[in-house]
Amino acid sequence: MNLLFDTNIILAVIRASDGYGIIKFLNPENLPLYVSVVSEAEIKSIALQNNWGSKRRDLLDIFLDQVNIVDVSNFNVDIYTEIDAYSQIANPAFKTYPFVTPRNMGKNDLWIASLAALLGLQLITTDSDFDHLNNVFFDVRKIDQKHLLPFFKRK
Repeated sequence: MNLLFDTNIILAVIRASDGYGIIKFLNPENLPLYVSVVSEAEIKSIALQNNWGSKRRDLLDIFLDQVNIVDVSNFNVDIYTEIDAYSQIANPAFKTYPFVTPRNMGKNDLWIASLAALLGLQLITTDSDFDHLNNVFFDVRKIDQKHLLPFFKRK
C-alpha cells in the first residue's frame, strides 16, 4: 500500500538531523510517497511564518520534488462529505459508530483524509486526529513521536 505523509510527518522529516534515516524508518519498503497539496500549503505556511532559513527551505523543496503531490479536486468532494458526516455521527450509511461523541476534524485534515480514502493510501501521522477513521475509510499508521527522536540527535 502506498503512503500518504501527514503534514506533521513532513515537518519531522525536514527538521530531523538524519533526514535519510527518518524516511527509511517511515518507509522501509521504499513505497511511493504521496503528499496532499493541502499539506504542501500547510508546511510552506509554517516555513514562512517561522522564517525558515535557506537551508531548511531547500530541504523542503528537495523533499517535495521527490514525492507525488496530489491536488484537491472534485473527485475528493464525495468522500470528504462521507468522512465529515461520519466524524459528526451523522452519516446515514452507518448505523453504529465506535465512538459516542463527534470527532471534530479540521478542514485541512478532512481534505487529507479524503485523499487517503480516495486513492487507498495508508496515512502516516503522529497525531490522533485520524484515529476514528482507521480501518473504516483507510489505514492509519500512527507514529509515536518518541520513535522519531533518534533521528533528531546531533552527531
